[in-house]
This record gives sequence, C-alpha cells and structure tokens, in this order.
Amino acid sequence: TGQPFFAEFEDPLAATSLEIAEFDEDSASPTVFRVAKSPKGVWSIPSKLDYPADAEEHLADAAASVMDLEKLGVVSDRPADHELFGVIDPSKANTAVEGIGKKVTLEDGTGSKLAELIIGKEVTDQPGLRYVRLPTQDRVYRTKIDTSNLTTRFQDWIEEDLLELNTLDITDIDY
Repeated sequence: TGQPFFAEFEDPLAATSLEIAEFDEDSASPTVFRVAKSPKGVWSIPSKLDYPADAEEHLADAAASVMDLEKLGVVSDRPADHELFGVIDPSKANTAVEGIGKKVTLEDGTGSKLAELIIGKEVTDQPGLRYVRLPTQDRVYRTKIDTSNLTTRFQDWIEEDLLELNTLDITDIDY
C-alpha cells in the first residue's frame, strides 16, 4: 500500500506506443486499439491500417494517467475474484465470462514495457477509484485512476482537419 505501480516510469514522453485491449461482446472476441510512433517520428494507428494520428499530446496525457498510479490497498489475491472486480485479461477471456477488464500497455521506442495493467470496475461508493491488477499477478488493488484519456474511440486520436485549411483562404478549386 502506498507504493507506485510503475516506479521506473518517470517521463510520459518516453511512451511511444499505447495499446488498449477490450472485449467486444458483439463479436465475442478481444479488440485491440494501438497508436504508435514510427521510427521516422510519424504517429499512426496500426490497428486502423496505419491511419495518421494526432497522438503526441493525447498519448502523453494517457501515459501520465497511468505513470503515477499508487497502490491504495490490496483487495484480493484470489484468481477466482477477478471476475467480481472486473480485472479478467481481455486477451484471455471467453464469452462465458463477465468481469472482463481493459488492458493498457505503454511501451517506449525500443519496445520495452513502461506500464501494463488491467483496469476493472469502479469501486462502489468511491468515485474515481477502480480495481486494477498487473497481468502477471493475481493480486487485485484499488487505485485512483482517470480513464478518460484511455479511450479506444478512433475520433479521439485523429486530426479531424487533415489539411488544416481555412475555407476563407480558398479562392479556386480545380477538379
């Protein structure tokens, strides 16, 4: 209790990729959203055919929301409780299970993991607190986490005005 989850992760700008895995009940399978910076420095969404992304600031915000997480208390050490707290790994889940969480993985430019955790249900009567666990451990913790930057919505990660044109600057259109 009181210890950071990722003590070595100190700079949100060190994160050059974010992967979020969730379980899609409609397709009965895990879905993965990934945004990454290429070796050439271009941000894209590999999970959406390398669509160009406006991700540098958004990824830094997402990384910052995970970077400073603190273990506020141990809730359980029993794998049987993972469903109850919603921290089942979506990549290992099947359709017969409820309580599947959201797996978040942040990596640096070398592919080393900076942070990886499964975010579960919100703690009852404690807004802002959620159950979480590390994918390699059975222990479930409570922590304060803002998940608003950990979105898989395509629109949240792209530049909506790709050409960045002002309509008043256009004087003629050829086609």
